Amino acid sequence: MLRKYIGRSFKRGCVQLVRRPMYFLLIVIMPLLCCWFLMDLIKDGTVQNVPVGIVDQDNSSLSRRISRNLNGFQQVNISHRYNNFAEARDAVQRGEVLGFFFIPDNLEELALGGRQPVVSFYVNYAYYAPGSMQYKGFKTISLLVNGGIVQTALRTVGLTNERIESALVPYQTHVHMIGNPFTNYNYYLNSTFVPAFLSLFILLVTAFSLGLELKSGLSRQWLRTSGDSMFLALVGKLVPQTVLFTAVGWFLQWMMFRCYDFPLNCNPWNMLIAMFLLVVANQSFAVLMFCFLPNFRYGTMLCTLLGVVSFSFTGFSLPQEAMYPWVEALGFVVPIKYYFLIMVDQALNGIDLYYSRFYYAALIGFTILPMLLSWRLKKECMNPIYVP
Repeated sequence: MLRKYIGRSFKRGCVQLVRRPMYFLLIVIMPLLCCWFLMDLIKDGTVQNVPVGIVDQDNSSLSRRISRNLNGFQQVNISHRYNNFAEARDAVQRGEVLGFFFIPDNLEELALGGRQPVVSFYVNYAYYAPGSMQYKGFKTISLLVNGGIVQTALRTVGLTNERIESALVPYQTHVHMIGNPFTNYNYYLNSTFVPAFLSLFILLVTAFSLGLELKSGLSRQWLRTSGDSMFLALVGKLVPQTVLFTAVGWFLQWMMFRCYDFPLNCNPWNMLIAMFLLVVANQSFAVLMFCFLPNFRYGTMLCTLLGVVSFSFTGFSLPQEAMYPWVEALGFVVPIKYYFLIMVDQALNGIDLYYSRFYYAALIGFTILPMLLSWRLKKECMNPIYVP
């Protein structure tokens, strides 16, 4: 009988996946499209040739040299030149450029006279990545201009090049970036955002499939198919989704580590197992949330909210050390946090698997938690009352 109930429940779960094209769209198409878009967007490692403008009110040899040096940076591209500040500001507001560099009148005269002219730059941070590239380019050229002006002034008073170099650059620094020596933004951003997007879809689809049983009034039939066993009902419904999500997750890992050459300093099976556990843990987490709120709208909304907010309080967009303690603690409530830690330990740092055992155990632990409250979901399924 147990084998019969498992077969019937599994068959029902497969039929529901086939009958509703939305499942295929949310499980396969949308995760692949979103993740391919993210990885292909910065496949070269960083955002390049951001369109910017320049306002040169000095028109001197120094200002023209500044313009040439700025245009030489890969991060920015001087696509427009404006006559005054008002024109440049209007261009930023229209979206024609994403920022501009402002060179005031008498720059060269004031600089060589030692009267400290002010060079300004304006950056539109509504687009974070291009804004960061602009800021980096503008800041670098400003420092170079300042050094060039000081070098010219010191040379006029008779100092040698050796004395000038020691005064401007008293020491040299060597930066060694562990895990990402190429400063590749694709490695830095998408190694976290890609699995986070997949986790969001897993939470959403799991909550949707559970809520649909209650909303359509088929929850009793769902339980009868599995012999009134909540465990078998969940297994039959979620296992087909687990297979598809795991296949999509492994394909995304293949794209990351093989097509886009993301760092993989461990046995590939370590990350493949972590992806499978991430899928199962997110499904279990969605079931647990639905046990708290066994309602189609509320349960789906709660899972979606936690999936979206996890981008912030799990350390993806804001460093964990900069968070309030209670916000940092919230990050350990969602499964994606532990996959993130596994990825850092295994794929990036390549440390021994022994030191990541607690993170794997945490993902396995998420699969046990729904069993503690499954009675609540079963009670709701036996007496379905749809609240819109």
